[in-house]
Amino acid sequence: MMMKKWNGILLATLLIGAGAARAKEGEGLHLAPGVGLGVLVEVEAAYEKIGAEESTDANVATFEVGLEAEPMEGVRGEAALLWEEGERDSVEVDSAFIELGGTEALPVAVSAGRIYLPFGAFNSFMVSDPLTLELGETRETAVALSGGWRTFTAWAGVFAGERDDAEDVENAAAALGWTPVEGLTLGVSVLSDLGEGAGYVDDLNDVLASEGSAEKAVGVSAFLLLERGAWSLAAELLGAVEDLEWTDAEGETTSVRPQAWHVDVAYAFNDAWSAAARYEGSKEFKADEMPEHQGGAAVFCQLNAFAVLGAEYLYGTFEDEEAGDRHLATIQLALEF
Repeated sequence: MMMKKWNGILLATLLIGAGAARAKEGEGLHLAPGVGLGVLVEVEAAYEKIGAEESTDANVATFEVGLEAEPMEGVRGEAALLWEEGERDSVEVDSAFIELGGTEALPVAVSAGRIYLPFGAFNSFMVSDPLTLELGETRETAVALSGGWRTFTAWAGVFAGERDDAEDVENAAAALGWTPVEGLTLGVSVLSDLGEGAGYVDDLNDVLASEGSAEKAVGVSAFLLLERGAWSLAAELLGAVEDLEWTDAEGETTSVRPQAWHVDVAYAFNDAWSAAARYEGSKEFKADEMPEHQGGAAVFCQLNAFAVLGAEYLYGTFEDEEAGDRHLATIQLALEF
């Protein structure tokens, strides 16, 4: 079982769900004391049918190289480069940040840089990302404080934003995690503007570029992660608590209150074989692109210490019944070291 896109020191330290990290953490390559290098490559082949339309594709879904260093206690840093075929035209800096503190002497940590905000957990045991990630994943250049006390972890930060109308540091995010017993983590998070999330930031920037306008809408998330022996369960609800509204250059106003949720369950038969299932849905979230209801299953085989082969099938339905049902089958070969 894999969680997509490992994202580094900060979120792993907080234990607020491997969230944007999305990938199980491997041993990595130790280049020097306190310095490690990690590589993740995911190659996928997919068949999709929506209504009567069929399509096939094969691509490098992920190529990510991450360098992390802790030259001394209380001083950590990470930089990661990412390329996704069809999504990014060139290799770009996916994350780059510095973290100071987080020690017994100084339990509060200060971090600064380009990071995936811990808004949403996005814990997944499937090949594909959950709809919650499609809506809420948020990468920003932020300054934040984080820390832990007994069974609680907390994170709070401020950032300017990726929207074209973001001129000042006037956005914020916060997350709280709680581990009441071993193997169970609960968490909530809030984002001052869900329009900064992956689901809408590009669309809003297109509106702003054409002399339109857009309002902010607060987003919230709540998640659960339970691990008991060979079983794992992950669930999350993420969405806007007020209308996300924009007006295009012609004066036409669109107002939505998008939401997404998912439940994943997984079982490890042994060290080599595991299986997972998911049921998820969305509301007022790009109804022509994102399924209103979707479910499916996946099976994984750990080929060796570094490579995993996975196969997944998803069946989805859209709010517009005329769009037809969705069948999506994916085979993925992932290499991580």
